[in-house]
Amino acid sequence: MRDKRPVLVTFIVDLNILNCFLLFISFFPEFIERFGITVISSTPLLSRDITKVLMIIILVIISYGLLKMKKWGYWSMVAYNMFFLIVAMLVILCHWKVEQFNPSLGAPIMGLYINLSAKRYFMKEKKA
Repeated sequence: MRDKRPVLVTFIVDLNILNCFLLFISFFPEFIERFGITVISSTPLLSRDITKVLMIIILVIISYGLLKMKKWGYWSMVAYNMFFLIVAMLVILCHWKVEQFNPSLGAPIMGLYINLSAKRYFMKEKKA
C-alpha cells in the first residue's frame, strides 16, 4: 500500500463521517423539523432507530478500514454503496406508477463512482 493517504480516500472518509453525523442528528426529530426536514418512516423489518444505529456502526468500521488503507475497507464501501443502489432501484420499481422525482439513485451511483476511482490506491502494485 502507500505511506501517505490520498486526498480522494480522505474525502470519502469525510463523507462517511458527515453521514454518521447526520444520522446521529436524525435521532432528534424535533430539532431537525425546525429546519423543514421531515423524518423518514421506519422500515418494515427493523425499527428506524435500530437501522440508524447499525448504519452508524457500519460506516464507522468502513471509515476505519479506509483510513488505514485496508482492502476490506475499500470493498466494504463498495458493497455499502451497491446495497443502497439496489434498495433505491427496488423502491423505484415498486412505486413505478407514482409520478414524482426520486433522487435516491444519485447518491449511491455517485458514491460508487468516487469509490471505484479510488481503487488504484488499494490494489497492490506488482513488482517487476
